[in-house]
Amino acid sequence: MVPAPFFCNRIRIHTSSVKSQEEGLCVNAKKKQISPIPHVKVKAWFVKKAITCYQLLHALVREKHICVHLVSLDSWRNLANAFANEKSLFLLDLAHQRSLAQTLVHSASGLINSEASNQYVRGLMGHMATYLGELSSKNDLKSVAQQPDIILLVSCVLERLRGVASASEPRTQKAIYELGFSVMNPILVLLEVYKHESAVVYLLLKFVVAWVNGQISYLEAHETAIVVDFCMRLLQLYSSHNIGKISVSLSSSLLSEAKTEKYKDLRALLQLLSSLCSKDMVDFSSDSIETQGTNISQVVYFGLHIVTPLISLDLLKYPKLCHDYFALLSHLLEVYPETVAQLNSEAFAHVLGTLDFGLHHQDAEIIDMCLRSLKALASYHYKETASGKTGLGLHAAGHKDSGGNLQEGILSRFLRSLLQLLLFEDYSPDLVGSAADALFPLILCEQGLYQRLGNELIERQANPTLRSRLVNALQSLISANQLSSTLDRINYQRFRKNLHNFLIEVRGFLRTM
Repeated sequence: MVPAPFFCNRIRIHTSSVKSQEEGLCVNAKKKQISPIPHVKVKAWFVKKAITCYQLLHALVREKHICVHLVSLDSWRNLANAFANEKSLFLLDLAHQRSLAQTLVHSASGLINSEASNQYVRGLMGHMATYLGELSSKNDLKSVAQQPDIILLVSCVLERLRGVASASEPRTQKAIYELGFSVMNPILVLLEVYKHESAVVYLLLKFVVAWVNGQISYLEAHETAIVVDFCMRLLQLYSSHNIGKISVSLSSSLLSEAKTEKYKDLRALLQLLSSLCSKDMVDFSSDSIETQGTNISQVVYFGLHIVTPLISLDLLKYPKLCHDYFALLSHLLEVYPETVAQLNSEAFAHVLGTLDFGLHHQDAEIIDMCLRSLKALASYHYKETASGKTGLGLHAAGHKDSGGNLQEGILSRFLRSLLQLLLFEDYSPDLVGSAADALFPLILCEQGLYQRLGNELIERQANPTLRSRLVNALQSLISANQLSSTLDRINYQRFRKNLHNFLIEVRGFLRTM
């Protein structure tokens, strides 16, 4: 087995390290009166060796039987001790801080039992959690925190914490939860202090996202309540300082730079809300969060009010942000439709505007998530109103704008838009199933509009034969295969078949009208 110092010496792939080694080679070459190795080749050789060693180090902990041997080596223990206690390893760049922390925590799977693994993690990160706690409690923190070396050190510690959090697994979950719990208050203090340091804010958010994502499924009810409360406080603090908002008074170049910078924060917040939502989908705890009166939907509701105004259609042009946003939106509407329905009119209209944008996106996955969102929205309203409740309430009703013109309700608008898409626009055939699932509850909610839209299509068809085919097809769409008005699995399947047959029958000649 290759000893740890071999890796420890070679994972430092900073330019300064490479430069000093290549200069040494060139000097030795001159002394021996031989041609020095070309500068570019020397640098490439050292970087390649360093990257190879770095990748090998990370790969060693993928198999448990290798980890069992690793943790028994003095050299591995020396590496772990150096990571926990020596300042020299803070010379590594941020990505390597995170990766090395993740690698060392993964190696804990080779220890004899869960208690030993948890103690190993505590030994690795205890000093760093203590450091953040002591730093955050300093009386002169505001001035000390702005020193470049302190900013760098805080950034390194945050990345190490993120690496540990991302390595969470059942065996080490307890220690990693305790680690995150111990730095909750320091994290909030640092967010306050570094509110104008966008790079530090981003690192801080990414740690919280990784920690919540790795922990949420395993937390008991009282622990979940603590985490949800922490996330609420984090969101409130983020919102109170207007972090993430972009001034429209900026020049075009600065505005573009600000958008690029802030979209990272928004992605992190979206991921945080998604992780919290997952508790209701995947939960390995022994008790229900309801026993503690924890309402995740409340923090999600608050988070939506913070995030949605910041997400413009321009920002949705960033593919990763766009994907995360619609993934969260579809998940929220499927799990907490009542929370979205409670949004104020401005926030709700903004959400619907982004949905309309997503329906006409080039990425089929984005369109699919929007269709799932529409299905959840329409089915929620239909079931609620069928039981005598308000459902989406005023959001679903038509209204007059400031000019006195009647504006359609949101379900009417999307029924019209979805039929237009299915009959006249280009899309992937793979989306027909998801489109059917969204169209079915929309038709049930707006049966009068469906009839009017059908009549409009019929009146525009001059050919008697084609008109007859269209009449029959429109009727079959909502009645064939014993389709009923119950939103259950069998009826969704029946409607999928009906829509497939409907499109085969009429889409061809309708597009030539």
